Amino acid sequence: MNTTTLTFESDSLFNRYKNDIEGTISCFDRLILFGTFQSIGHPEAMGWELHKQNIRLLDYEKKFANPLRLELKDMIKGIALSESLPIQMVNRNQRKESIVSEILEKRGDHSGIICILSAMESCRCFHVKKNHKTNYLQLQWSPGKCLHYYIYLMDAEYGLCYLRIPTWAPFRLQFYFNGHDWLERQMRMAGIDFEKIDNSFIHISDYQRAEEIVSSFDASSLHRSLNNIAQRFVSVFSRWGDSLHWSIYQAEWATDIVFKSDTILSPLYHELQQTAIFEVQCSDIYKFMGKRLTLASSQEVSSRLKTLLEGTRIKHTLGSTSIKMYDKQDQVLRIETTTNNVSDFKHHREVRHRDGSTTMKYAPLLKTIYSIGALAEQMHACNKRYISFVSQWKDHTKGQTNLNKICNSNRDEQNRSFRGLNLFQSVDLKFVLSILNGKFTIKGFSNRLLQPLLPEWNPHKISRLLKRFRVLKLIKRAGRTYSYYLTKLGKQVLVASLQLRERIVIPALNN
Repeated sequence: MNTTTLTFESDSLFNRYKNDIEGTISCFDRLILFGTFQSIGHPEAMGWELHKQNIRLLDYEKKFANPLRLELKDMIKGIALSESLPIQMVNRNQRKESIVSEILEKRGDHSGIICILSAMESCRCFHVKKNHKTNYLQLQWSPGKCLHYYIYLMDAEYGLCYLRIPTWAPFRLQFYFNGHDWLERQMRMAGIDFEKIDNSFIHISDYQRAEEIVSSFDASSLHRSLNNIAQRFVSVFSRWGDSLHWSIYQAEWATDIVFKSDTILSPLYHELQQTAIFEVQCSDIYKFMGKRLTLASSQEVSSRLKTLLEGTRIKHTLGSTSIKMYDKQDQVLRIETTTNNVSDFKHHREVRHRDGSTTMKYAPLLKTIYSIGALAEQMHACNKRYISFVSQWKDHTKGQTNLNKICNSNRDEQNRSFRGLNLFQSVDLKFVLSILNGKFTIKGFSNRLLQPLLPEWNPHKISRLLKRFRVLKLIKRAGRTYSYYLTKLGKQVLVASLQLRERIVIPALNN
């Protein structure tokens, strides 16, 4: 798997915050693979298999599918008995992940079978129907429902994973694992120190070596492991294991930007989120995915903001592929590309034609497990394009910090508290209008010079306000005199506040 470390333009958020960012790490998050026994994986192949076994189509369920179902159930029950594990039936209201989490809290994360769950779920199966064109019976695809087993494992190499096994032909398998769990085990073997919380790394001692480990991911090794697991738990593997084909059903590629402190990301993420919500257009989403928006484009595009328990998530969808951005642990900014159809991506590859010839063409990605490397490159590029786009936001974090300074109460050298500025109060407004008088621009202002402008106030009241504005760092004293000038912050805040009050708030309330 050949992926490159993220590099950014000079004005990107990575370079703006390079002193606050610890590092970046990109890898697969969720990977779901399908295992298909090609010898019986489609109606024509199944029909040929029945022919070889001299089984009539009308006897398909009785003499073929049902005996295999009983054989598979007996094998799973035998494994459960040997492992001293109960087979727990799960209904639609129960979350399998919650059950597994409770078991892991008790047993720990050592290798082995965690649990075996069963559930009645929908599946694609074959039924014998009449072909009205030929007037012959034949096997046809049909929706169905059968018992499924979920074998949850703690694998020594891939971490927490499961194998989903249907008990009815054609026994299409489903395997899940998490790329962060795989990387965790690889870094531990390589002696790299890290800290991982809730499926995200908040610290890695050597990010470059971690990226090199991700690039070394081997599809052949994964293929061998999948076949070994299928051989162990699927009874029909002994019959058609040589034809077992693994393909990519769903993939998530995550790019994490890890910040050194949890105080930096929160205001930054708010700005990035505003950019993503208000500035991302339909054509931009096509660009993120590496596509061109044309008149013939028909895929549905959407952007959604969702509030989660841990924060907010912005999601942009184009057909079967989406890009998400959210923060984790207040320290990790995650950009994640997810797809349910890897053929949405195109790359240059060898294309084999029906006449046997081959050419190099820009063609859709194949769904085979050996496309994982090419898929990682394509999804990595999507994340990079998205990060480059949101880096164009206007950084308001300094302004937010300054606003907090003048609106919140502050203390002086004697630890006396002074409340913040509030231009909706008549006292603060009158004083601001007085010190903004143009005649004070050169020589400054003092208590004595302000008294004619504020005749109803006594000198003590003006003195207290001068002191409060000094503590808020809106004004400063000129040397050892009693004259004052507006600070740079004071000029910015007072002018902006008055414009907001006069041009927006008052006109809006006048309706």
